[in-house]
Amino acid sequence: MSTPQTEGQVLLEIVAEQFGWSVHYAGPDGKLGSRKAELVHFSNAIGLDREDPASADDLVMGNEMRLPINKVAQIKLLSKDVIHSFFVPEFRIKQDAMPGLEIPVWVEPTKTGKFEITCAQLCGFAHAHMRGDVFVQTQEEYDAWYK
Repeated sequence: MSTPQTEGQVLLEIVAEQFGWSVHYAGPDGKLGSRKAELVHFSNAIGLDREDPASADDLVMGNEMRLPINKVAQIKLLSKDVIHSFFVPEFRIKQDAMPGLEIPVWVEPTKTGKFEITCAQLCGFAHAHMRGDVFVQTQEEYDAWYK
């Protein structure tokens, strides 16, 4: 997979599951910590391995994604269970998340605000409740939130 590299880009994973989105941010080291299936628990939705040094500064949020304006975000889209579809109309993104695959997505938001994430693939009985929010902020607001 060819990955466009941009200085200072935001690196994150979005892990879909019935019926929510877990957003995993790389910390200041710029590395996403490893995940292990056996570590998945209600208190560790994506199975983040806290023994991995790259995980020490990572952040995981449920159903909430925050991005700085005018900065490339490199997203790794995954699914833990069934096919989901990550849909943010204002970003012109609608991408399936498939179990067992890592789907790359890139976005560079150009407008601040709050935007809705929905699942555009019927994924089970509570599909209609699978939603989240994207907050696009100034770099200063994003940095303050992250701290």
